[in-house]
Amino acid sequence: MASLELTLLAGRTYVARSPTNIGIVATEGGEALVIDTGLDEDAGRKIIRACEAAQLRIALVANTHSNADHCGGNAFIKARTGCRIAAPRLEAAFIENPWLEPSFLWGACPIPPLRNKFLMAKSSRVDELLEAPCDVSGTSLKALPLPGHYMGMVGFMTADRVFFAADAAASPEILDKYSYYFVYDVAAHLVSLDVLAGIDADWIVPSHSEPVRDAGPLVAANKAKILEVGERVLALCKRPSTPEELVAALAASYGLELNHTQYALLGSTLRSYLAWLADRDLVASSLDTNRLIIERK
Repeated sequence: MASLELTLLAGRTYVARSPTNIGIVATEGGEALVIDTGLDEDAGRKIIRACEAAQLRIALVANTHSNADHCGGNAFIKARTGCRIAAPRLEAAFIENPWLEPSFLWGACPIPPLRNKFLMAKSSRVDELLEAPCDVSGTSLKALPLPGHYMGMVGFMTADRVFFAADAAASPEILDKYSYYFVYDVAAHLVSLDVLAGIDADWIVPSHSEPVRDAGPLVAANKAKILEVGERVLALCKRPSTPEELVAALAASYGLELNHTQYALLGSTLRSYLAWLADRDLVASSLDTNRLIIERK
């Protein structure tokens, strides 16, 4: 099992680079404040071992949001350490009730292929509900709202001026590889990108990208991709189509072959773009022989 290496960014704030970057803030009393916990029990085990190697006892897990790759290690860490868990109020419902994630994506009780660890973390009880912007009680962490990618997502600022930015921005590699990025609310996501560009911090740590001093280039790349996808969806709507037809057309336009999970994620994201375009009065919906039809105005 590969171990996690803690890299000191500033003061007592560390980052452990992994598929989902993990934040570790060491307190003067020898405790660790952990920001996000990765995908599963294995990630949780690595976090505990990394903290033990640094002679730190985990006192708190602070989750940026409820996607499984950010809270999948919660249950294991809480069972082993008895730590508190803090999360945004809206995200906490999903963390405590993992069925909500695939149910939200599917729109009903999810079909079996969507009941997987990538969409369903193990349930963990949330002890502190965060209403960002706010302080995390008993710590130096401050939660700042970053909705858009997910409903109630937050970022965490440490006393060392390191900002853990969750999934507010994807790396250029992810944008190139997957061509689209999951977004729940396009308008809110664009606002959060502006917030990220103006954040007053010495380091910004996106969850799936290298820590950076200046978020500007990353924000610009993400904005460009959002607008590109929006224009592509709008172009596809020139032909009156059902949402199902638009999902297939959007995937084909990017050369994607979808599995069940990717289909659910792309379908949800496509519908988010349609809502955004409708709010801007660029597309309209109608019903034709019991089929929902979307077309450009």
